[in-house]
Amino acid sequence: MKSSSYTSTSHLYKFVLTFILLPLLFISCEKDEPVHKATLLLKTGALYTPNNAQVRLGGTIRIGVLASGSGAPVTYLQILRIIGNDTVVQVDRGIFTEEVFDEDFTFSKDVAPSEEWRILVMNADRQTAVESIIINRAEGSDWKPIKHFPSLELSFQDNPAGNWFLDVDNGVIYTSSTVTAHEQDVDVVGYFYYTSGVPSPSLTCPGYTSAIAYYPEMQGWPVKNAVTYDYITSDNNLISPQQFDEVINDSLLVTGYKPDKVSGNCKFAYTGKVIPFKTQTGKYGMIKVEQADEDSAGIMKLSIKIQE
Repeated sequence: MKSSSYTSTSHLYKFVLTFILLPLLFISCEKDEPVHKATLLLKTGALYTPNNAQVRLGGTIRIGVLASGSGAPVTYLQILRIIGNDTVVQVDRGIFTEEVFDEDFTFSKDVAPSEEWRILVMNADRQTAVESIIINRAEGSDWKPIKHFPSLELSFQDNPAGNWFLDVDNGVIYTSSTVTAHEQDVDVVGYFYYTSGVPSPSLTCPGYTSAIAYYPEMQGWPVKNAVTYDYITSDNNLISPQQFDEVINDSLLVTGYKPDKVSGNCKFAYTGKVIPFKTQTGKYGMIKVEQADEDSAGIMKLSIKIQE
C-alpha cells in the first residue's frame, strides 16, 4: 500500500510540474521582441547652418531635426554645445511621438572660436542616434535689433479684469473673450500662490503642465506655446534692472540666458527681478518685473525686451 500511494503521488507531482512548465517552454521558444533602431537626420539647405559653418558673433544658428524611432516612439531629445571640456545643455526634453519628430531650433553664436553642436535622440527601446556639426566664429558681429514693451499689466488668476494672456512678441495682452483665434500667439501667463508658506508671484506658459490648473480654458487650445525661463539668473539677480534698461540690441538677451538651468515655470518673480527667457520660436528676451503683487487677485507689471 505504501508503494502504491507513493507512486500515485509521484505521478500527480509530475503532472502538476508538467502543467506549470509546459507554457514556460512555449514562451521560451518564442522569438524575442525586435529592438527598433533610432534614426536621426539634420536638415540641410539654405535655412539651416551646415557643418563647419562660419557664423559671426550673435549670428543665428539654425538646426533642423528629423528623427524616427523606426517603429518605436521617439521619447527624448538632447542638444549640447561643446567647447573643449565645457559642455552646456541647450535642449533637454522628454517627448513622445510615434510619427517622425520634425522640429527646428535656433540659437545665437557666442564668443567661442569653434564649438561642436551634438544632437541626440532616443526611442522607447532606449536606442539612440547622434549627429554633430562644428560651427566656427567668423569675424565681426551680427547683434540684432530688439523690441521694447514697457509696463504691460498682466492679471493674476483671480483678478476680475482677466488680462491673463500675454503675447511677448507683439506686446499684446488678451482676455478670455479676446484670446479666441489668438491662442497660438500667447506665450506667458502669470499666477500667484504660496509654496512652502512663501508667497510666490510666478510666470509660466501655456505649454507648462500646471498652468492649466490656473487657467483651465487652455486645456482645449489647439496650440500651447512653451517658454523657458532662466531661473538661475532671476533667483540670483545676475542681471540688474539698470542693465536691462541699458539694453539696445540683443547681445545681453542672448548671452545672459543660461540654457542649462531653465524651466517653463518661474517662481519668486518679485518686483525688481530680471528674467531672461526664450520663446518656442527661438527668440531671446528679458522680462523686468516692475511690480508684482502678492495676491491672487493682483497684477504683475512687466517690461519686456525681445529680439525682432
